[in-house]
Amino acid sequence: MKSILLHVRDDDGLESRLQTAFDLARAFNGHITCLHAEPNGNYLAEDILVSAQWPEDYGETLTATRSDLRLRTEARLEAEGVRWDWVQFDEPDAAALGRFSLLSDVIVVSLGTSAQFPRDPLPLAAAVSVGARSLVLAVPAAMTSLRLDRPALIAWNGSPEAAASLRASLPILSLVPRVRLLEVVDGRSPYPRDLAARYLARWGIAVEIDQREAMGLGVCAVIEQAAHEIEAGLIVMGAYGRTRLREFLLGGVTRELTRRSDRPLLLAH
Repeated sequence: MKSILLHVRDDDGLESRLQTAFDLARAFNGHITCLHAEPNGNYLAEDILVSAQWPEDYGETLTATRSDLRLRTEARLEAEGVRWDWVQFDEPDAAALGRFSLLSDVIVVSLGTSAQFPRDPLPLAAAVSVGARSLVLAVPAAMTSLRLDRPALIAWNGSPEAAASLRASLPILSLVPRVRLLEVVDGRSPYPRDLAARYLARWGIAVEIDQREAMGLGVCAVIEQAAHEIEAGLIVMGAYGRTRLREFLLGGVTRELTRRSDRPLLLAH
């Protein structure tokens, strides 16, 4: 995890994202790239009719707001003593993060449902995880640190997405004290859980296998229950697109967890 892409936006989830990026940078001696995206600037500059409806000082206000956010964020980075750089794009956040993810090891975003208020974190985990070409670490807004001293739970169903998340998470899984691989019986797994455990064992990662029935609770509830039982510091799972033509739409389990999880999710597609 040498290349850490951090979503920077002035919202109530920024502090948790910063702390997560700091924890990763220290754990792996990594570099943080701060990405700030603001589509309005480019949109207003190109659309004369829309621009005319905004106050004349909108451009100056936007520039000042961006500058203040960058100065405050850079001060935090300097104080933490981590290596970093800053990139900025005039396009939607999810698109910019996905496009810039090609040479990133992990993208740090917030979990959330919908940005109903200006300070709410954007619900980017779903869109970014199925569009990015790197691992996505989605964290709760209230989280104070990434707990790599706690166990990790792998939600396994034998799919290519689950395998992608497992492989991409190897550096982090090698640091946690305990790994549990959970398979919720919900149809036939195309790739058996014991083979996934053997794969991890070749990397020196010992795995506990846990197989459970949904029993009317639903797969999402069973995953949350298992994570609570072992006090997991994070959950590793695949980001499942419903169709190849509309990859930004997630399957039910992933979509629900990105909305309501109280612990970090490591996602890959």
